[in-house]
Amino acid sequence: MSTIKYELNLYDYWRIIKRRRFVIFSSIAFCLLFTWIYTNLQTPIYQATAVVKIEPSLIVPGISTEMLGWDMLNAVNTEVKIINSAVIAERTALKLGLITDFTDETTKQSIITSIQSKIKAERVADSNLVKITAISSNKEETAKLANATAEVYIEKGIEDRTKRARELREFIEKQLKDAEKNLKESEEKLREFTEKNKTTGVGGQLAIELVTLQTKKNELLKTYTERHPEVVALTQKIKFIEQQLTKLPKEELEYARLTRDLKLNEELYTLLAKRYKEAQISEADRVQTAFIVTPATVPNTPVKPNFVSNMSLGGVIGVILGLIFAFVIEHLDTSIATIEEVETFLGLPVIGIIPHIEPKDKDFKRSILKKPKESIDMLKSKLVIYHSQKSPYLETYHTLRTNIKFSQEHINTRGIVLFTSSGISEGKTLTSVNFALASAIAGIKTVFVELDLRRPLVHRWFGINRVPGFTDCVAGRKSIEEVVHTTTDFLLGGLEVDRIVSTPGLENFSFITCGNIPPNIIDLLSSSYTSEVLSLLKEKYELVVLDTPPVLLFADALILSKYSTYVILIYRVGRIARGALKRAKDMLTSVKANLVGVVLNDIRTEEMEPRYGYYYAYKYYSK
Repeated sequence: MSTIKYELNLYDYWRIIKRRRFVIFSSIAFCLLFTWIYTNLQTPIYQATAVVKIEPSLIVPGISTEMLGWDMLNAVNTEVKIINSAVIAERTALKLGLITDFTDETTKQSIITSIQSKIKAERVADSNLVKITAISSNKEETAKLANATAEVYIEKGIEDRTKRARELREFIEKQLKDAEKNLKESEEKLREFTEKNKTTGVGGQLAIELVTLQTKKNELLKTYTERHPEVVALTQKIKFIEQQLTKLPKEELEYARLTRDLKLNEELYTLLAKRYKEAQISEADRVQTAFIVTPATVPNTPVKPNFVSNMSLGGVIGVILGLIFAFVIEHLDTSIATIEEVETFLGLPVIGIIPHIEPKDKDFKRSILKKPKESIDMLKSKLVIYHSQKSPYLETYHTLRTNIKFSQEHINTRGIVLFTSSGISEGKTLTSVNFALASAIAGIKTVFVELDLRRPLVHRWFGINRVPGFTDCVAGRKSIEEVVHTTTDFLLGGLEVDRIVSTPGLENFSFITCGNIPPNIIDLLSSSYTSEVLSLLKEKYELVVLDTPPVLLFADALILSKYSTYVILIYRVGRIARGALKRAKDMLTSVKANLVGVVLNDIRTEEMEPRYGYYYAYKYYSK
């Protein structure tokens, strides 16, 4: 058997999507439902953010940040780490009253860790701003945590700077006392030396000048090198004064040394006194270098879970999974979906396309699952007599009859048309009944024979007793005239009177029920009496329509096909696998049945090729 090679185009993909839309919609609905349940089961997480501005500070009183090389980027990053530290978390817990001095260590560490996990500080790019973000399931707690952390950080910064200022002030105060003591000792030594020795004071003046020049040189060296003209000039003066000092008498040299020591002690004392005053001011000032720019507020909506984004993601996943499932199911579907596939696979023409018809009465749609009678009513609503005479639905059966009639080179005005299918639920019974009714409406004297002896249903549609019927006629218990039902019987049966009266040509339609079901159905159909009865019907009517069981399940259609002028195979797309359809065709051809072609039944829009334009015309003429 040759393999069918069929390339999919864009329309084929669209057809698959429309055909499997229930799978796609079910997948989307399931994913959305699962996402909705998952989202609602999640604990809402709220977020609040406080923004803090950090400014450079005088780390050491009297010394600028430029002198210390203050780097904003590194400094802010350091402060971020401090805010995220356990120290700040502990002080925050104390401020909020979550822990006290009497809290045991285990509970204390647990609370501190919890706060650290809820607080996150990060630097705002290209700025000296820091965002302090608090996350919690309690919306009020988030604002409290963020604001408390910011306040604690600012307070700690003030305390740290005050502590350093106090330590520096204490250190300077101690050094100042030592300098004062040394100054007094220098003054006393110079006084005593002056009283004991008569000196001119030249050495003292040179010593003072020497100290002044050395101080000035040290200041210049902070800016210039040794080769700078001013530095060179000062160096020469200092050497000259040192030479002069070496030439002075011993008393003058000692006087110069004492004078120089006094001068140095005076300058040191003056410097320390100045720094001491600055340290006192800095200690009392409590310098604040961080400020809250934007305090945290209580959030109104949670940041997690995000209902909109979750549902959107669930919908996207549902669409993707739906498409995957749709194409997987389509790939696993072994049925034949297009006219080209049917004709190529079977080697038979498609002689009819019966469209899918929804019941006009919406109550039929809702009632099909309620009870059997209502299901019968729904099937009855699909009979052609319940549709307009100009309906394209009726025209499809006229087209089918025309295709059957002209399918052979020899054209019989009288004939027996047998309808069968490969499996169950393919719509062969409804198709055969509608074919017979459409032929009668067209003016052809037609008889429909209910020969599906395995599961007869048509007599229930027409509201006619099953007995007597065809089998009784074959058995010789009844004549053909006694088992034939016409319009009069239909008026007394299950069809609506207005439908019978308003349908022209219905008087050309006759109906023969199946009759008593014999225990040996095959023997009955194989008998010569069956052939005689069918021959009589063929002579009496222009068209004889036979409804038979599925060919793969029972041999009835194979036996009756030898009496039939035409054999029609009904196929419902997506119902039966292609292998079963091929097997049914082979079984019919093996008994030399005149298999005319295949009728595609219950075809929906998505199962039609666009080039046929069938459904477009159907919708147009149905308006």
